[in-house]
Amino acid sequence: MFSTLQFALITLAVIGTAYFILRTRAIDFLTVGWFAAIIYFLPGLVGYTLSPVTPTSPIKLPVQLDPRVYTIMCIVLAAIFIVAICYDFAQSRRPSAAGSWRLQGARAACDIAFWTALAGMVLTWVESGGAAFAADKRIVITAVGRWHVLWEMAGTLGALLAFAYRRKVLLAGCVALIAVDMYIGFRYAFAITFIGLMTMVLSRFGPVRLKDTPRKYWLAALLGGLFIISYQNLKEPLRDGDWQEIGQRLGSVQWYLSGIVTSEPFTTQTILNEIVRRDFTTGSAHLWSASQHLILFAPELGAEAQRFNQLYQPALFPTVDHGLADNIWAQMWSGGGWALLVAFALVHAGMLALGSRCLSVRDPAAFAGVVLFFSYWAFYLHRNELLVQVGFQKQVLLTWAASVAASMLLSAAVLASRTLPDGADGARRMS
Repeated sequence: MFSTLQFALITLAVIGTAYFILRTRAIDFLTVGWFAAIIYFLPGLVGYTLSPVTPTSPIKLPVQLDPRVYTIMCIVLAAIFIVAICYDFAQSRRPSAAGSWRLQGARAACDIAFWTALAGMVLTWVESGGAAFAADKRIVITAVGRWHVLWEMAGTLGALLAFAYRRKVLLAGCVALIAVDMYIGFRYAFAITFIGLMTMVLSRFGPVRLKDTPRKYWLAALLGGLFIISYQNLKEPLRDGDWQEIGQRLGSVQWYLSGIVTSEPFTTQTILNEIVRRDFTTGSAHLWSASQHLILFAPELGAEAQRFNQLYQPALFPTVDHGLADNIWAQMWSGGGWALLVAFALVHAGMLALGSRCLSVRDPAAFAGVVLFFSYWAFYLHRNELLVQVGFQKQVLLTWAASVAASMLLSAAVLASRTLPDGADGARRMS
């Protein structure tokens, strides 16, 4: 039986979804952010979450949601919805002007990103002694390091740059590198690549009713999302080469439905539910630690990393023998109560509006960088804590800046080598 708060959440989700589907507006990061929130708040829509797997309880069991969890979800959705309405009103009064500037010599950035990602994959193999490609993900997690981060970031960036510059071979190469990363057990880079590419394609339609976009894009979005969700329950037979089992699972509707109702959001929201249910509050040190990491090379400069995960998991999930994902909304509620939660929900929605505004950039390299930066913010924020999210955003900026700067320097060097100084040209004519 639905509670009043759950009914309010469902009503808000339906009204907001209708707004984004039926209103004539650009498909932007407010759109992406809305549907990302709907996906991560699925437990609120169905009324339960799942307990994490432990050595003594190997089966995920349904857990009833605390009423305050519905309120938190409503606040986040309401913030996105209200900001979207205000943003659309502002756009109707003063539309975003397309930027006419161009980054000269940035075309080779996609080549640089591809080779960087390939080098990252090879060095991940070398550094781990092959353990990064082990069948047990617990071994993989402990084996990968910074080369793996470079592999993922450069591969994802390379795919978006290659699409922006219409470099089909490089696009295929970068997607292949990210697919290998998913094969060893990490889905988020593939998911971000998929979200980024879909955003780049759909944002080019300009103001349009989402329901009126060609069906092939709806189909691509649904099948891509279903594949990313379902892969978690497909990787074991894929690793074992059990193609008969793979065929049976892919042909079962029940398997897809089971994958959805046991997907990551049902574990992520368990964290929020348990923190709220047990009134688990913390100080603000973990938030301050995240702000320190806005500085480049903060760990090397002595900044200490206090993880929110290190506070709640030992206290609330002591029997879980593996690392849990995080929940940014649980962190905000635990660290600053309702005031901080509401404030950060508005910051989140404001960032989505900023990302939507930045989509007017027409330089291919800058456009790809904007899409990657805000794709991480729009989607991946929901399953991270602030320190980790800041780290991802910083890594995107550094990878993009390094790739573009290297491309521009290389282009300038090539141009200089083809242009002889006047004196040298005169001497050549004299000889």
